[in-house]
Amino acid sequence: MIGFGRNAVRCRVTSLLLAVAACCAVKTASGEEPIPPPVPLPAVERTDAESAAVPAPPPANSSLQLELPGGVDPATGELIPPSPPAGAEATPAVLQLDEVLHSVSRTYPLLVAAIQEREIAAGEARSTRGAYDLHVQAENMTGAMGYYQTNRAAVKAEQYTLPGGKVWSGYRIGRGYFEPWYLERQTNDGGEFKVGYQQSLLQGLAIDKRRASMRKADLALAAAEPSIDKQRIYFLEYGAIQYWKWVAAGHWYLIQRDMLELAQRRVDGINSRIERGILPEIERLDNRRLIVLREAKLIEADRKFRQEAVELSLYLRDEAGFPVLPAADRLPAFPEPAAPAADQLSSDLATALAYRPEPRYLQLQRQKLQVQLNLARNQTLPQFDAVVDASKDVGLPSSPKNDKGPFQLETGLLFAVPLQRRDATGQIRTAEAAITQVRAQEQYAVERVEADVRFALTGLTTAYDEYRRALQGVDLAEQMEAAERTKFDLGNSNILFVNLREQNTADARILTVDALLEYYIAAAEHRAALGLDAGFTQ
Repeated sequence: MIGFGRNAVRCRVTSLLLAVAACCAVKTASGEEPIPPPVPLPAVERTDAESAAVPAPPPANSSLQLELPGGVDPATGELIPPSPPAGAEATPAVLQLDEVLHSVSRTYPLLVAAIQEREIAAGEARSTRGAYDLHVQAENMTGAMGYYQTNRAAVKAEQYTLPGGKVWSGYRIGRGYFEPWYLERQTNDGGEFKVGYQQSLLQGLAIDKRRASMRKADLALAAAEPSIDKQRIYFLEYGAIQYWKWVAAGHWYLIQRDMLELAQRRVDGINSRIERGILPEIERLDNRRLIVLREAKLIEADRKFRQEAVELSLYLRDEAGFPVLPAADRLPAFPEPAAPAADQLSSDLATALAYRPEPRYLQLQRQKLQVQLNLARNQTLPQFDAVVDASKDVGLPSSPKNDKGPFQLETGLLFAVPLQRRDATGQIRTAEAAITQVRAQEQYAVERVEADVRFALTGLTTAYDEYRRALQGVDLAEQMEAAERTKFDLGNSNILFVNLREQNTADARILTVDALLEYYIAAAEHRAALGLDAGFTQ
């Protein structure tokens, strides 16, 4: 039977005891054997092939005994589960929500794909560091034919520095008979060593394109985490929702199975009473109609249960990442819902604002735009650089004058500026508008978080209230069903009214399952609204 809590079990046991008492009263008064009332059955383990078929009615010569599997605890009135027979295989553990969530976090393909955003951003951040890589150039030029025959070789290393400068050093050697207009290519016998440095004094001093690209890449790497967290929250939420849909579908199936078994159990008793002339022939036909109708409903419930299992397999995966269909015998009972606290809203809002990734992601996007704005403003300044270049030839002099022998030092200033500066001013306008845009999105993100929390908490509270009302409906429906069955056993009712009472009980149980499903869907939405799964790990 479906687990609806202790109260429902107690009510069910009470109904059974009332029915037994009524049966005993009928046998005492009339001397006839009464029809045993239906009893709750444990879930039957079935293979996939068996589950496609409708459960067959019991054999005509079978005797039905009023027994509760495992008995009843006299202290609490709760059912005691039966002990497994000797040598029987252990029943597989029921599928818990944590198993599904860990599977989603570990192997869900879309989350695995989302996590790669971190590696992509890390690769791009590393790529921006390439602007500060040490560059080495080398050349070897030979004038092998002609009036002027020369041989020149050079190697140069150059690197940009973080303060907006550039440093270089090198070595070159030039030998041969040079053109008079290219005498600077000639060096002393040992070659020339050179070192130099160029530093930005205005444009490029506080920030330049290389540092801006590096800073934006770092912020993009940081933004990858809230982006991944947002998707993780989404996938875990829907994994949990699909898990509860599967659980609910399984309990819908059990309700329909129990309804069919109720009608099947009456067959022998109705046939016996008709043969004795106690009941009219139409009662046999009416009960057969109920069996056919309930078989159809069971088939539909079985189809729904199988479909939800297929959907759940997208979230429940093995270690290799392949979908796993959950077995029917792993169906758990619904846990007892907990009532939300009356003063929970304020703490929920604080938690959500601390854990939800959307505001944090937008803050990082705004910081990226601020870097772009700072760069654009810096680009409006003129280029004003200081340059220092030193060189020294070594070895035997290349000419009698030895004009290349002394140490040489060259300093200077470089100045350049675009007069209209439309590129920089256009980028400033774009960046300022984008920052205003993101600030508005940040405001809405905070408001959206607060609205999500309020919405989820309201849904959780109302779903809990619906569940409590549904439990009361099951209790009342079971009492009415037991009373109607007693009247039927006494000959004061018929199958039509018994069916109505049974259907009312089934509808009340279905409403309870629906209420439980809504509660746990609301619980998953509430957890997602708080962002508690942002750092969920396996």
